[in-house]
Amino acid sequence: MPSRRHISRVLVVTACPVVHETLRLGFEAMQKEVLHAEHPGGLIDMIGPAQVDLLICDRRLLDVEGIELLQGLRHRQPRLPVVLLDDVQHRGHPAEAPLHDSALLTLPLTNDDLGRLLRATEGRQLPGASGAEAITDFHGMLATTAAMQELFRKVCRVGPTDATVLITGESGTGKELIARALHEESARREHPFIALNCAALPSELIESELFGHIRGAFTGAMRDRAGLFEAAHGGTLFLDEIGDLGLTAQAKVLRALENREITRLGGSRTTTVDVRVLAATNRCLEQLVEQGEFREDLLYRLNVIPLALPPLRERRADIPVLTEHFVRVFAERHQVPPRALTGSSRELLHHYAWPGNVRELRNCIEGAVILTDSREIQPVDFPTRLRQGNGTHARGAGRSRMETILREADLTFVEARELALAEFDREYLTAALRRHGGNIAQTARAIGLHRQSLQKLLTRRHLRVPSAAQDDES
Repeated sequence: MPSRRHISRVLVVTACPVVHETLRLGFEAMQKEVLHAEHPGGLIDMIGPAQVDLLICDRRLLDVEGIELLQGLRHRQPRLPVVLLDDVQHRGHPAEAPLHDSALLTLPLTNDDLGRLLRATEGRQLPGASGAEAITDFHGMLATTAAMQELFRKVCRVGPTDATVLITGESGTGKELIARALHEESARREHPFIALNCAALPSELIESELFGHIRGAFTGAMRDRAGLFEAAHGGTLFLDEIGDLGLTAQAKVLRALENREITRLGGSRTTTVDVRVLAATNRCLEQLVEQGEFREDLLYRLNVIPLALPPLRERRADIPVLTEHFVRVFAERHQVPPRALTGSSRELLHHYAWPGNVRELRNCIEGAVILTDSREIQPVDFPTRLRQGNGTHARGAGRSRMETILREADLTFVEARELALAEFDREYLTAALRRHGGNIAQTARAIGLHRQSLQKLLTRRHLRVPSAAQDDES
């Protein structure tokens, strides 16, 4: 998954000592490092090595050359937030047109203005690669689809509250990233964010991990130890895969939510905690309640605000954006030359069902970036399961592939028709080949195609004929 966006270093371009000092003091009070330049010249060479996260430029310095520099910077680093400082007396500056998509701050500034700027910058919209659509970079999550944009808006509304949130979605969709975004949008952002995967620990240890224990509470408890509720005091505790939490621990979590009190394992003294709890699951908690495996009262207490993450197969328009991001990230991380995807590779990624969602896409791209021998990533550089189309039916989807295609409102008619046609081709040809033992010549005669036409279609749809099959005309 993409890492969470965090603004740590700000470059301020201004010739005014008062403006520079105001911004420096304000940002340093928020634990941000501030760099300073008196003129836009040399920005492109400065920003890369300095690893700047946010650029603030005094609009009054932007002559024609300065505008060209910023436009060049925008082209080379499209995800770098650029903010222009303006004076109410300088409206109609010639920089307005060529830099219309930059954020704008009006002098004088307060610390509240700077705080709002940082929060807005972490969730700002970026111009798309084609200029035709907006790419939202929200706390490190990239998206263009309406479903994700709406989810980001909900996080912005819910984040500043102390409401308990239940985040649902398939494995790999980014539930922890949403939890971190909720924490960063809240007043608790300067306090701890602590995450626990409830499925990663056995039931006999989970209670001690959450609530702590006193010396002698169990074999091996040699000293008193605080739990995660106490460690997260003032901040946020994220309970991932909460559907795997045992019933005894569920009762104690419910008490902590309702009374803001916890008791260490083996102890009798209660401790008051100020913790916001966020929970996530890829299981149906309502079904677990019916089976007696999850407390109904805890479900109601957790589900104050439900947030559902769509699987990647239902937000296919985001695949190119995420792919480009991962290719760039892993090329830099593994110090290999920049990579580009061929058209057939992009088609392969678009048509695969991604049962492992964004996590699976991320891992596939990392492997392809490392393994390819050229500057272009080919379909052969991806795992066999992608080329064979084994991800067509996602785990637990509960509906046909055609139903999935029809639900993808972000697709145009042409895109949806091509997806449906590709799916028909794969299912029809797979069945035909199976009937004829994988023999291409016999299959081609039976379905009324030339052998060469069938071979081209199999290649286009990424279908592989079993190696043991014999072609009686080869």
